[in-house]
Amino acid sequence: MDQGDSTDFVRTGPGTLAGRYLRRFWQPVCRAEDVKAGQAAPIRIMSEDFTLYRGESGAPHVVAFACAHRGTQLSTGWVEGDSIRCRYHGWRYDGAGRCVEQPGEEESFAGKIKICSYPTEEYLGLIFAYLGEGEAPALRRHPDFERSGFIETGLPEFWPCNYFNRLDNACDVGHVSFTHRESAVRAKRADQLAIRKVAAEETGYGIKTAVVIPGKPPFYTHLHMPNTNQTRSRIRIEGSLKDAQSGWVDRLFWRVPVDDEHSVSFVVDWMPLTGEEARQYRERRHQARAAMNVSGNELGAAVLAGKMRVKDIDPNMSTYYLFWVEDYVTQVGQGTIPDRSQEHLGRVDVGVILMRKVWQRELAALAAGRPLKQWTTPSGLAEMSAQ
Repeated sequence: MDQGDSTDFVRTGPGTLAGRYLRRFWQPVCRAEDVKAGQAAPIRIMSEDFTLYRGESGAPHVVAFACAHRGTQLSTGWVEGDSIRCRYHGWRYDGAGRCVEQPGEEESFAGKIKICSYPTEEYLGLIFAYLGEGEAPALRRHPDFERSGFIETGLPEFWPCNYFNRLDNACDVGHVSFTHRESAVRAKRADQLAIRKVAAEETGYGIKTAVVIPGKPPFYTHLHMPNTNQTRSRIRIEGSLKDAQSGWVDRLFWRVPVDDEHSVSFVVDWMPLTGEEARQYRERRHQARAAMNVSGNELGAAVLAGKMRVKDIDPNMSTYYLFWVEDYVTQVGQGTIPDRSQEHLGRVDVGVILMRKVWQRELAALAAGRPLKQWTTPSGLAEMSAQ
């Protein structure tokens, strides 16, 4: 087991220090809508493979990737009741990983077989699993996203870079004026182009970063340790350009390692819309998705390859997906796993510096067997930033 380098945030496989730390927290593993009742799917999180399935009751379960008999991939089998049956020889497992049937074998044999299973819960349109050791803590709640209003998950963002490229950006509020210049122009949000002053402080939930633009009230973003970002966006709004020009959205991002060279972001949006207004907005969101005949990743890769520029992208594209491309270009463009020893951090990077210090402190404590900070999430964080 890796007791070692508390500055190594990027390696998260089994036994690594950062991996052990992340596994102490519930992690989203899939959008709830992407696995229907009676379906199974393979998933990969932190360089480990698992089987996610929904029982016929609709309850989600996460168990080992392979059957204990001959190692066949369990997700290729099928769901029966709230159990899953292996396609190879029909061994059947319940949601707790217990083998409950082995066709052709003595009845007592099944009771000796058990595969790994993991606590699983559904929340905010996502399926979460606890992949760590020991008893699972209570699933962390986000009261700001339990308010009455419109709530929906965005498309998962699978990117070819380490998750820390994405997480580093959580407290980097200084980049918006430049990285998202094209989105701000199209959304007619000229104030977002102003050079900003940045401050950051540690809190009971993680890190609060403040942005000050001359003539404007402070704007706050929140990092919920270890890998969840909360922000209020006035530019990146899924739907029409008019939505981006007139609306705002509260958003949660979970930056999750797939393996050390790939990551996924799960996104939840909340907006103060109800009734017919919410129904019409949901329709515009889905129309914007349907209009994407080229993925954000493909567009980002084309920009990185020098085949096009961000400003050349279809002027009618939703700023939600334009924002996606702008972030992809800068974060994937850092390299799959950047050499951060070559960076030259400045005053605008105060949030990034603080986040890395907190992460290093927590990893050092974990390596030494010292108590870790117990993070809590209050309500009201969203309302700290003006609409």
